[in-house]
Amino acid sequence: MISRIQAFKYRCFDQLDIKVGDYHVLAGANGTGKSTLLDIPLLLGEILSRGLIPAFLESPAIGGSPRAQSLQELVHYSKGDYFGFAIEANLPQEIISNLLQNGSTEIQQDSKLHPHSLRYEIRFQIFNKIELHVTDEFLYILPEQVSEPEQNSLIGEKYSSDWQKIIDRTNGTPVILKPEFRSTINKTRLNLEPQELALANVVRDLINFPATNWFVDLLKKGVMRYEPSWEMLRKACPPGQPKNLRADAANLPWLVMNLQQQEPNLFEAWVEHIKMALPNIVKIEAIQREEDYHAYLKLTYLGNHVVTSSGLSYGTLHILALTILPYLPRVADLIFLEEPENGIHPRAIEVVLQSLSSVYNSQVFVSTHSPVVLAHTALESIIVMQGSKENGAKAIQGKQHPRLQNWQGGIDLGSLFAAGVR
Repeated sequence: MISRIQAFKYRCFDQLDIKVGDYHVLAGANGTGKSTLLDIPLLLGEILSRGLIPAFLESPAIGGSPRAQSLQELVHYSKGDYFGFAIEANLPQEIISNLLQNGSTEIQQDSKLHPHSLRYEIRFQIFNKIELHVTDEFLYILPEQVSEPEQNSLIGEKYSSDWQKIIDRTNGTPVILKPEFRSTINKTRLNLEPQELALANVVRDLINFPATNWFVDLLKKGVMRYEPSWEMLRKACPPGQPKNLRADAANLPWLVMNLQQQEPNLFEAWVEHIKMALPNIVKIEAIQREEDYHAYLKLTYLGNHVVTSSGLSYGTLHILALTILPYLPRVADLIFLEEPENGIHPRAIEVVLQSLSSVYNSQVFVSTHSPVVLAHTALESIIVMQGSKENGAKAIQGKQHPRLQNWQGGIDLGSLFAAGVR
């Protein structure tokens, strides 16, 4: 999972440095960088898949407006000509075991040197206002007891000797690529165009680069901005849908059908959970139409009142699409969701948040403007977003926020939010 996100001179952030866990709620006023922070892992995945200019200046793969209309908009307050990111991610146990098995005897015998996480750094520079180049790019494997870079440290600064450098690219020089096993000293030199990422050009070699390829897959395939579409959810869904949840939730009827047929106990648990938010519901079914094999949802309410997908309200469909996440066998590794409270009655929000905070083997990051959402969120899960004209946007862990440090439960977090914590 991703454990740290940093940005330098990027859009509203002069310096962003935030450590993250399994579940977070980003709270703050408009223009404080919530969407920009959430977008960084997705952006890096699109750069790997589509290239620099399409990722920044064309509409995202999931649709919507381009991230920017010009390259200069990408730089903090449009001043300067460079910006960059750093991402850290904890390695899964199977990758760690692979690295240890093929690593040096010294590493195998010293637990302090066991691989634990990856750190990826990249710096971009604008030339002549129309060209965007990758000037610096680094990938490290970090040990379990790592000597961390100082907070807000810049890209390419001196790193600890216990870090293993896999990708080394400095000031436009050829890329040096080193296999991940310390016992292997062979290096590869790559001559890339300035618009190409070294990370995107690492060979698909699961023997010499298992951690790097895992990280590439995480960014390209494992990150999802989840935006359930009311229009799509009200339509019957055609067959041939993916087994994983779509970003617009359009295949929800098929996922519900699979759940009720293959995991009836989980399905019943989901229905009972929904009843806590929608107590008038008696039964939920996924139905396949005989004439065209499309699938849709059918809800039965008290009084034997039946409503199908096409007649369900936005709020009801939103609750269904959000609460099902922890009951599905496969979801994205990292899920972003903006303002889950939209269209949902305040009494039902707690039920939705219980689901979002309980997705197994995934990270879920949520942005909100709602005091009700904050009131049902643990302090350690909150990231407070603040902004100023002088310093730009900042992200502060809830426990580190000066207005929240002494919070002992005497006043709910929603009230603190309404009083100015934003």
